[in-house]
Amino acid sequence: MQPLNDSGRSKPSVATRILIFLTFFVLIQLVPFMLTIIRGLPKAQLVGRSFAAAGYILGYVALIIVMVVCMKRVTDHPFWHRPSRNDLAYLFIAFVIFLAVEMVLSGLNSRLFGQTQTTNNAVIISLLKSDRWIFYLLMFSGIFLSPIIEELLFRGYWINSFFKPGTLWLPVITSGLIFSIAHASSNVVSFLIYACLGAILAFIYRRTDNLVTSIGLHMLNNLMAMSIMAVMLK
Repeated sequence: MQPLNDSGRSKPSVATRILIFLTFFVLIQLVPFMLTIIRGLPKAQLVGRSFAAAGYILGYVALIIVMVVCMKRVTDHPFWHRPSRNDLAYLFIAFVIFLAVEMVLSGLNSRLFGQTQTTNNAVIISLLKSDRWIFYLLMFSGIFLSPIIEELLFRGYWINSFFKPGTLWLPVITSGLIFSIAHASSNVVSFLIYACLGAILAFIYRRTDNLVTSIGLHMLNNLMAMSIMAVMLK
């Protein structure tokens, strides 16, 4: 017998939910490859670059729409809504913790492995400085689109698909680990940076029961990170 969602309707089978999760896991890694297509096109080829840029943005939008539809298959409980004062308080406190965790682990990463940037951030910096079109597309998607699709997948879909309502630490820990795997770390400290950030995002989602809160926190973090990277390029 299939597990039921909040309205009593059966969820997709476990195998189907795993397949859906893995499919989106792969797709969110593939969409950024559109940037390499843009980089390979001559700067004078405006039509080709415009189509590739549109495909890049529309790819993210399509993934978000389909992910929302898939979310509704695993839960009828509203998974995002206007944030309350309590939600905003959680967001602010979590952002401060975010900064502290990143500062401590980044310092440890530099001391132990000589890395001033994670491998993921180094790739982003390389793309940002490679082409002005890529700079603006990546700044926009990194701050606004990536947080939405990643929170829908790694917090919303993962937690609602595979864990019972009310469970906290197992979904928080596993969400953090999977989130870190998606960011291709090169050493254990770098892996811990993303695992901790993912776990904090999952904790905030679980406590507020509102993806808007974790999306907002994710956007704030990416805004800060992308802004620092942009300044470093000058």
